Amino acid sequence: MKILRRNLSLMLALRYLNPLRTLFSVITLICLLGVALGVMVLIVVLSVMGGLQKEMEERVLAFTPHYVIAQSDGMKRIALSQERTDWEVLVEKMQALPNVACAYPQLEGQAFAQSEAGRIMVQFASLQAHNENQLAPLLPMLKEGTFDFGEGFDTECVIARKTANSLGLRVGDQLHLTPVGSIDEVAAIYAMIQNPLITQSNEAFMKNIASLFEQTTPANGGEIVPAEKLEAIINIIRGFDPAKMRRSEITACETLYQLATTHAGGLPFTAEEKQKWQDTAAGIEALDRDREDGIAVKSINEMVMPVDLTIVGIYQAPENMPGPDIYMPLSIAQEVVGYSGDAAGNVMGMCVRLNNAHEPGNIQSEIEALLPDNTASTDEFPLGAHWYITPWTSAFEQWHKLIANERIMMNFVLSAINLIASFCIMAVMFTMSIQRKREIAVLQALGATPGKIMGIFAWQGVLIGLSGAILGILLALLVLYYRFEIQAALASIGMDPFPMEAHGITIPAEYDPATFVKQAISAFIMVIIASIIPAFIVSRQDPSKALRSN
Repeated sequence: MKILRRNLSLMLALRYLNPLRTLFSVITLICLLGVALGVMVLIVVLSVMGGLQKEMEERVLAFTPHYVIAQSDGMKRIALSQERTDWEVLVEKMQALPNVACAYPQLEGQAFAQSEAGRIMVQFASLQAHNENQLAPLLPMLKEGTFDFGEGFDTECVIARKTANSLGLRVGDQLHLTPVGSIDEVAAIYAMIQNPLITQSNEAFMKNIASLFEQTTPANGGEIVPAEKLEAIINIIRGFDPAKMRRSEITACETLYQLATTHAGGLPFTAEEKQKWQDTAAGIEALDRDREDGIAVKSINEMVMPVDLTIVGIYQAPENMPGPDIYMPLSIAQEVVGYSGDAAGNVMGMCVRLNNAHEPGNIQSEIEALLPDNTASTDEFPLGAHWYITPWTSAFEQWHKLIANERIMMNFVLSAINLIASFCIMAVMFTMSIQRKREIAVLQALGATPGKIMGIFAWQGVLIGLSGAILGILLALLVLYYRFEIQAALASIGMDPFPMEAHGITIPAEYDPATFVKQAISAFIMVIIASIIPAFIVSRQDPSKALRSN
């Protein structure tokens, strides 16, 4: 009470805000609730969005490697082979780096998944059967069955729930999988056999290879062919498109190309080489299109290798984020991709997961120090093989920007609630100032300064803003604590604000004290500004005119 007696502005502000005195105090109380509701809505929405972003990020990072290490030949990505890179040794070295949770080979692709319910396109990825660190982040998403692939040589898989529902599959059912790459090759073969034999249809090529030895010069027990003839044949062969050539044509052209390039510098043909050239040229002349097309069609059976996988588990993948529809053992994935023969044991790249994806440190430079130099030109890769490292932040950069922009826009839109509450408070203050016009004039006549008059309304703004902000935080905590019950109640009347089908997770929430304080302070400042404007106008009135007015 002593404080109130010493502070006239505060004492009068409390009297004006007493809800038991007048109608205007009731309106002030309504504005107080408006501020509280505005703060509550902002905190609840931003907390749920923050929780959703964190939850989705954790789920994405569960199956997304933090770093992908791969090679390119200067034009396209190339597979990693044991002979050229010894990727198994590299994976072990990366596993030993500090801050690395696990390292593993990467192998993924697309395929057609088929069941009695239909056929859809799916994305598959490989898992190392005994790599517990690779499996650990995936286990929380497992809903049925297991991720245990045994020794990793059985045709088993774990399928995403959405994919399983689309195909009507459950744990223990069989899934028929056909690689997309095989389908592309089949399409290329059928496109090829629609055209005649490329070699026979090229008259200049057929004439040059048949008449190569008509004008030769004997030398050193052999025959020297004019360089211009060989250059003409070499240029024609280089112009052929291998994708449009039958297998026999490719083999024959490779033989002729090797002989032509070897002797283009004036080296004489031996009798054996001459005979080899003539036999190859005669073989091209004797090629039968129907027979070659039949061989190409028969090769489809060797190319298309569908596989039947047994479903041993079903996991809940994020519904609106990119992720594998199917996980399978590495050895089975290599068969599906077609890594056999000389390509057996190949992988597409190597992956690294960190203990903390947001604090990578110098891990990229440490990985680069382990990679061998493969930039030297080889017959297989004339431009050499070049390493490139892709962090997860680059792969999901657009997704992060989208989420950040959504939060900014949501914050901007919902801030309009506090702005509306502030205008309501300003209107109340103007109304109160008009109703209290004579009282204020009396205070001015008794010697109250403009600062004291402004203080009355400023204190009202402080009390409303502070009380509303605190009440808003308490209401927000209450709503967040009972969010599941509120969701269930709304869902019972057909108004589910966060359907499980859309996100695959329950309502998340991020209790960030900084967000709570920021929204409370923002609302408080807006209320103070809304109170000071009418206070400034009233404090400048002429008391004599105010006392004479009705």
